[in-house]
Amino acid sequence: MVPAKHHHDAHHHEVDPAEMRQSLLIHDRVFARTHREIAEWLGIDRGSRVFDAGCGVGGMAEVFAERAAEVVAVDLDDENVRHTVDRIDAATRRAAIDVRVGDLLRLDDPDDAYDLVWCSRVVHHLPDMLAGVTELARVTKPGGTVAIREGGFGFRVLPDDIGYGERWFEDRLAAAGVGRFGRPPVTEPDSVPYPFGWSQLLVDAGLVDIRAKTFGFDALSPLSDDERAWIEHHWRRWLAREDWRARLQPADIELLGALLDPASEHYVFARTDLHLRAGLTVYAGRRPA
Repeated sequence: MVPAKHHHDAHHHEVDPAEMRQSLLIHDRVFARTHREIAEWLGIDRGSRVFDAGCGVGGMAEVFAERAAEVVAVDLDDENVRHTVDRIDAATRRAAIDVRVGDLLRLDDPDDAYDLVWCSRVVHHLPDMLAGVTELARVTKPGGTVAIREGGFGFRVLPDDIGYGERWFEDRLAAAGVGRFGRPPVTEPDSVPYPFGWSQLLVDAGLVDIRAKTFGFDALSPLSDDERAWIEHHWRRWLAREDWRARLQPADIELLGALLDPASEHYVFARTDLHLRAGLTVYAGRRPA
């Protein structure tokens, strides 16, 4: 849903679209159970019309298709749309499906069209976030729900002290990530700052009965192949990209290399004390009847 830029991190950082799709595919496999918990919390029933704004490679659209009467999914990236079509065609589903290229700020859909409008990790990319959520509310039926996934907390997997290097390695990695994506309030000529929380954003878009929930994810050793791939994919990016690596201390670069090296005595997946945990936060509001 965001043109040629990172679908899930700060919107001004260019990212290889193929790399991003791979990240999304792994993410969807790891968090498939959590996605179903979110769908249950949102109250989708067999008569629902659902709109997925910024569908990525179709992880949530696939879940919605298991429950709803109709699912419309849009993304600005035509390759993401193709992946979503292929994925849902192969999935067990009961819903009518329409997947297409579309722009969140200029939706072609009529007013009052959907029972649920879902938007995952896209709103924070928009130059005018309030305008974007207001557009989502426009296509929502009176009494229907707008739900956005934003915030939450990133994954951790290691103990604080791993017996090698300084303690709290993952905290330093997270801090470097915040610095990597930090930006001033306005970065582009058409940007409109919005220095308030996600719940207030829904209120300002005209929604009521705001609620929020963070869906926790936990997995202990031995981790699944997908869970291991998720960790390795994210950690290897720190070593592969010079601009990312420059934000780490030399000792942490060495530590990260050892953690990812199967021949190292410090290889992360040789440990039996791993605890992969993360939190996916969803904010939802109802359009007044």
